[in-house]
Amino acid sequence: MGVCIDKSSVVAPGAELGTGCIIGPFCTIGPNTKIGERTYLHSHVVVDGHTELGADCTVFPFVTMGVQSQDQKHIEGTKTFTKIGDRNTIREYVSIHSATEEQGITEVGNDCALLAHSHVAHNCKVGNHVVMSHAATLGGHVVIGEYANIGGLSAVHQFCHVGRAAMVGGMARVTQDVLPFTIAEGFRATMRVVNKIGMERAGYDTTAIREVRLAFRTLFMREFRLEEAVAEVTEKLGHRDYIRIFLDAIASSQRGLARPDSDALEINTDT
Repeated sequence: MGVCIDKSSVVAPGAELGTGCIIGPFCTIGPNTKIGERTYLHSHVVVDGHTELGADCTVFPFVTMGVQSQDQKHIEGTKTFTKIGDRNTIREYVSIHSATEEQGITEVGNDCALLAHSHVAHNCKVGNHVVMSHAATLGGHVVIGEYANIGGLSAVHQFCHVGRAAMVGGMARVTQDVLPFTIAEGFRATMRVVNKIGMERAGYDTTAIREVRLAFRTLFMREFRLEEAVAEVTEKLGHRDYIRIFLDAIASSQRGLARPDSDALEINTDT
């Protein structure tokens, strides 16, 4: 099985197209790009810059991938990269921008769903199995953990981290880190509760969910300083790998945590 390229599309010399690719009408493929096997570009898709798009992806009309970042620090002629994994669904008008600094990279993992109008800015790192809903926006250098779900019309500030199996509610304004396994919402977004459904989808059992809930309550729902609460959670549950993920995210946070507000106390009492 060869490659099918619509006659209205432009594929520059040097572009590498995998076996079984379908390039629909009015697409533009740059000279330093690589597209994996069986990937389907519907129409009017632009793949430019030093960009690698994986196998078995489906890309809908008016998507741009690998174009120059909008970062005002970008210097013309800088060599930057974009890497997008396998089995991704990328819907209409999604934009994924290349990195800013020399040899920098913007990454999207495998098995992601980027819904219409969502945006991945320069130097972001998006993990596997991530869902970005309609018009969700990531600022530069954002890190999104595996199995995270970013709600529609939400915005994540530059350099923020959203942890593994976390969820950001629709229309949220995320200006601080969202810990793994939690749900954050609001304007400004704060963590509200443990993401039970998200953890189940990521393969965690009832014991893991119960212990993450206990860790969450210990950290945020008691009259402890955070350092004291972290010490208690480490002592009691630190041998669990999922608790270590939780604690490591706290230790590595640079923008601070989207801590629960007082309203979260009631909804976490019996969880």
